[in-house]
Amino acid sequence: MKRMTGFLFAALILVSAAAAVYAKGQAASPSGASKELNIAYSGTPQVHEKQYFIDVFVKKFEQQYGVKVNVEFITQDDCIKKIGAEQDTGKIVSDVVFIDTARMGPYVNGGWMADIGGMIHQGSTITKMYDSVTNKDGVRYFVPCFFDVYILAANVDAIKYLPAGLGKQDVISGITWEQYAQWAVNIAKGEGVGKTMMPALNQGSQLLYPMAGMALAYGGGFPDFTSAGFKSALGIIAEIAGGDAFYPEQAQYSAPTDPMRSGDVWLTFAHMSPIGVAYNAAPNEWVIGAAPNGSKGAGSTSGAWCWGVQKGAPHADMAAKWIDYVTTAQVNYELCVNFGGVLSPINEIAPLLGSDDVVMTAGNKMLGTTIVSGVPSTEYKDWNAVKLLYHDAFNQVLSTKQVPEDAFLQDLEAKCRALKN
Repeated sequence: MKRMTGFLFAALILVSAAAAVYAKGQAASPSGASKELNIAYSGTPQVHEKQYFIDVFVKKFEQQYGVKVNVEFITQDDCIKKIGAEQDTGKIVSDVVFIDTARMGPYVNGGWMADIGGMIHQGSTITKMYDSVTNKDGVRYFVPCFFDVYILAANVDAIKYLPAGLGKQDVISGITWEQYAQWAVNIAKGEGVGKTMMPALNQGSQLLYPMAGMALAYGGGFPDFTSAGFKSALGIIAEIAGGDAFYPEQAQYSAPTDPMRSGDVWLTFAHMSPIGVAYNAAPNEWVIGAAPNGSKGAGSTSGAWCWGVQKGAPHADMAAKWIDYVTTAQVNYELCVNFGGVLSPINEIAPLLGSDDVVMTAGNKMLGTTIVSGVPSTEYKDWNAVKLLYHDAFNQVLSTKQVPEDAFLQDLEAKCRALKN
């Protein structure tokens, strides 16, 4: 009898413990709520970005909602295939999708995404800069997570090679493209090797963006191959090429981060994010400046990485909470800082900026004075094919060290028009 009583007492303890665990779980995830969230993260974040995203950004959400977040890192092309296949078969796995505005066309035009307009965090005001891409027919399908403009970065050792009459403060406030080209040539002559870089890797190409920013500074369009503004931009590239001033290995990179950190690149005009990574690793070695000026002022393209919820998401309730979470000012600010100092699309983030946010502050200052173009990727059948046309123009300049003939550029323009939807 005593053994039976002891057994019943032990069983009661176990039941009580189980009830406590269940109650705790219910407090974290109310009855009927999803316990899981699946994210398809397209693109290739850098190692430190991926670590922060998983270990801090995602972990905080998991703890807040008592949910398990599964993240699949996938290339942009494969992500399009994956979400398209899920929609075609009706076997929806991915709840949330993270994509670039440059690859947004298939998602929006294909009807793959849910309306997320009511999921934005109350109190957060989102920039309208990307509404023409993220929204369609008055419906919001994506919300920007962060974006960036193109800025100048120069190693402090390059300052001594500035054209006569220029100093560090001129670099910060913005030099001209002609001065930039002369500076690049001076560096190459003084160091015996080119140390100025453009991201010239074909795969995952980013080259069209700085080239477009240069063209915009001279009144060109985007995309555009025959305007006087684009030809002026090619003239700057030709001057740098003529002075053997480009970094010899630039065709191996889609971003200047690693060559900047190794000291192989001293001068570049690139995305804030990769520049920010190199700057934050050694802030005393770099000067961050505004985009150089052409005849019409400074120019820059600007794309954004965005969050969306797939139509028919199996954990739609938790996906809505994720959109609310990622559009909270403090949460978004911390992500922007840890991704190199990229710009936030949330207006309420401004009071959070501190004196250490050098790269982010430089980008914010440019927004009011720079000719900024979005990325019209949804207007084209294959945006990557448009990118490769810019490579054709760039490589022609590198080989001849002069602006291509009109017939060559007109052929590129015709090929670009043929890619329009």
